[in-house]
Amino acid sequence: MNKKILASAIMAAVLSCPIFAITHTFTSADIGKLKVTMSDGSLQPGDTLLLQNGTYSHLGKVIFTGNGTADCPIVLKAANPGKVIISGATEIRLSGSHLQLEGLYFHKAWAADFEMIEFQLDKEHPATHCRITRCAIDDCNDPGKGEKPGGGTENWIGLHGNNNRIDHCYFANKRARGLVIQITVEDGGDHNHHQIDHNVFGYRKPFGGNGAEIIRVGNSWSSQLPSYSIIEENIFYHCDGENEIVSVKSGFNTVRRNLFYESRGGLVCRHGHNNIIDSNVIIGNNLPSTSGIRIINQGHTVSNNYIEGVTGKGSGAAFILRMGIYERPSTPEDYEDEKLKSYHRATDIDIAFNTFIDCAELNFGDGRGDKEPRNVRFAHNRIYSSNAIPNIKISNPAIFPGITFIDNLCQFKNNELPAIKGFQTITFNDRQLRIQRWQAVSPTVCGTSWHNVEQKEMESLIKSMKR
Repeated sequence: MNKKILASAIMAAVLSCPIFAITHTFTSADIGKLKVTMSDGSLQPGDTLLLQNGTYSHLGKVIFTGNGTADCPIVLKAANPGKVIISGATEIRLSGSHLQLEGLYFHKAWAADFEMIEFQLDKEHPATHCRITRCAIDDCNDPGKGEKPGGGTENWIGLHGNNNRIDHCYFANKRARGLVIQITVEDGGDHNHHQIDHNVFGYRKPFGGNGAEIIRVGNSWSSQLPSYSIIEENIFYHCDGENEIVSVKSGFNTVRRNLFYESRGGLVCRHGHNNIIDSNVIIGNNLPSTSGIRIINQGHTVSNNYIEGVTGKGSGAAFILRMGIYERPSTPEDYEDEKLKSYHRATDIDIAFNTFIDCAELNFGDGRGDKEPRNVRFAHNRIYSSNAIPNIKISNPAIFPGITFIDNLCQFKNNELPAIKGFQTITFNDRQLRIQRWQAVSPTVCGTSWHNVEQKEMESLIKSMKR
């Protein structure tokens, strides 16, 4: 590099953020001052709010507002990641653009309102291009809400607005009802385009009822709207809250290269249309109530996924194509509450190039309803259960001729074949098949890099994956 180019590069780096960007430093004794600085509109691109080690208790409602830039975000960060602990009743609302939370440890905190961290001040003041990175939320449960159905609901993070990101975080031990992350899809606004990546979602004990998903993309009432959000390269480790770990309830989302490990639940396209489910890895290790991918509604692509050792059957099988109860709503008059909460006919779906190893069941036609699938293709998939009889279950013969099975390869006990066309027997090299379990994200690049329990869990996961 010649001197002129080097000088230009240095000058660009210097000028990328304002010369007068300020670092504001706070201790846990300065909570009042911190809240004023975060909300009074004085923060400029490149400013940093630096929190010194300590426990910041009962912050209450905190409004974080300002407009940074892509190169110069406004950052609220820990001076030493993991050493700044947020506890007690907390409600952080981000309003503006290019705002960032970094290195904070939410421990024994809870939502002062409905969501502990909310990407909006209100509907008129959403967050855009904002980010949470290298943070941990662990054991944050409102003691007044309890841990059983009927005790009240709180979400940890509410994603509103558009183009926001949550990455390299650790989430574990949510016990109260509610979501770890809820993406809200609004009508009439910009599509979400949110990104959730390289996070570790740790243990969530069985809740005993609905409303304990890890991530939900949309709601029943907004299920016919597009979100265009991406959930990629995350790890779901012992997430046992309920039978839906990731619940997609909107359209045009992508869920790819995630690892679900020994988690009692599934990846579910519950509502919405035109979603892509690609290259995920689901390993149940033959634990009870482990599940795979459940599909309903229209226009989805399910490809290149690897599912191993899943024991669930029926609605919790390794793969489920469900019967519909209603047609897809086509006019506002059809948007009745019951129809939006129900199941719409499965149409125009491709399920191809997936691998199923030692799974109890693949189920087609599960569930009540008389709206059989149309134009569904199950093609070029590989199914290996060498010590079991064929595990393809046709729960409802009405699925034919709406589904077509094409060139699927399988190996079952005594070289038996399913009693339907579109399958042929082959002898697999099962070790070669199992190499696909590494196609998802590596545990070495996920999470905070500083949370001790997370690090031990990822070390254990890597050892288990190598067995």
